[in-house]
Amino acid sequence: MGTTTTKLANRVPTITEQNRKWWVVVAIGIAGILVSVDFNGLTVALPTIGRDLGISTTGLQWTINAYLLAFAAPMVAFGRLSDIFGRRRVLLIGITVFIAASAFAGFSQSELWLVSARVVQGLGAAAFFAASLPIVSHAFPEKERGKGIALWAAISGLGLAAGPLVGGVLTQMVSWRWFFFFNVPLAAVAVILTLAAVRESRDETVGHHVDFAGLVTVTGGLVALVLAIQQGDTLGWGSPFVIGALGAAVLLLAAFFVIERRTDDPLIELDLFANRDFLGANAVGFVVNYGFGALLFYMTLYLQNILDYSPLRTGLVFLAFTVPLVVLEARTNDVSTRLGVRNSMVGGMALMAVAFVFLTRVTPTSGLVTILVSLVLAGTGIGVAYTLSNTVGMGALPDAKGGEASGVLGMVRLLGAVFGVAVTGALFKTLENEKLAELLVKAGAALDASDRQEIKGLLSGSDAAEATLKHLAPEVESQVERIVHVAFVSAFGRAMLLCMAVSILGVVAAYFIIEAASDE
Repeated sequence: MGTTTTKLANRVPTITEQNRKWWVVVAIGIAGILVSVDFNGLTVALPTIGRDLGISTTGLQWTINAYLLAFAAPMVAFGRLSDIFGRRRVLLIGITVFIAASAFAGFSQSELWLVSARVVQGLGAAAFFAASLPIVSHAFPEKERGKGIALWAAISGLGLAAGPLVGGVLTQMVSWRWFFFFNVPLAAVAVILTLAAVRESRDETVGHHVDFAGLVTVTGGLVALVLAIQQGDTLGWGSPFVIGALGAAVLLLAAFFVIERRTDDPLIELDLFANRDFLGANAVGFVVNYGFGALLFYMTLYLQNILDYSPLRTGLVFLAFTVPLVVLEARTNDVSTRLGVRNSMVGGMALMAVAFVFLTRVTPTSGLVTILVSLVLAGTGIGVAYTLSNTVGMGALPDAKGGEASGVLGMVRLLGAVFGVAVTGALFKTLENEKLAELLVKAGAALDASDRQEIKGLLSGSDAAEATLKHLAPEVESQVERIVHVAFVSAFGRAMLLCMAVSILGVVAAYFIIEAASDE
């Protein structure tokens, strides 16, 4: 590897010993942008993907959650592996896997194909992310380390701002498939720059044991739990599959906690959560990403399926959310200096709750002003609370625990997004089905559950939904599309009430769990 690095560095004359650290930030930042874009940018393409591949709303949820679960669950383990076998090596393997999975996803012909590719993408992203922060930290002398990490975060944050717009442009101008193909050349550039600029580093003091039993049980438990939540409304909460999945989740997660308590070198040191600041930071991070995941997923469906916005216009609307988010992430230190860390986090979570209050009021004909106001409020609140939760969490523990703290914070945040999509989705589907059945009966069209599921496809232009519609009486047929819209919006507004309640829990976590010492 050393010879390869030297040859590449010689071919890139701008890389010198004096500026190498900045090239490290650029290399890692490019890959970081792609990882961020592949979460929040894909949401804009989901309605189009659903139409092209015939994927249901539950299937679309899995295109997001498969990536996030595969990203979150092994992150701490990949952090340990990078310490043992070399951070650059693990990072390069992660990017390479991400490239291959992106190409595979771009050629998807079915729901299973796409979801499988997203799982592999998530694994690659986890390996990259776990190794990236230690690499950046290692590249800078201690006095400049904060500056380097801030620049890396700013570059990676561009993915959050640009993601929905990139997704909208590529989906509308070319094809949703190019959202995945787009990753390949940029990630290849990141690989070349990494080989040229990044030097190998590892932690010589870390033990070589990896808690694979903990990794398997926590991953299996989380997947089983999300499966049960997402299939509960479709199969019935009393169905053997859902009960079995819930039982498996309980057993596996219980086994995980027992293993972590008994092993000498656990995947997650549970005693870390005895620190109130660390516990509070994780609680706020989970809640922030819960709202973030639910908002991106369901707002996209609302804009495209109800207001009939194009993918490009949807991406432009989301700038009202992503721009204040990125700006506030960069200015959070100024805010916390004036208001205090805990007060700033409480304020951020409160703004997020208010944003969801606005979203409970939307209708099938809502103007853009209500949506833009809610997105600006959410972006502002999340920008402050998200960044400070990381600052508080990392500052709560000794430097020697920094790698583990970073991995746990990252995993918990991603799980917040997973449950934001899954739990809000389960409630949304239940409410939508109830409202749809009620309105159809009033209109004189008492369809069975299968046909009700089918006609919901009218929102996305499903051929099967149109065929079902033609079997109805003409006087009923003319009302059904309006009924489907009303049922969706009714469920959307009430699901946003849940997000508001969860945001209020974030306010409570920030105020009561995080200690006043955080503000010193």
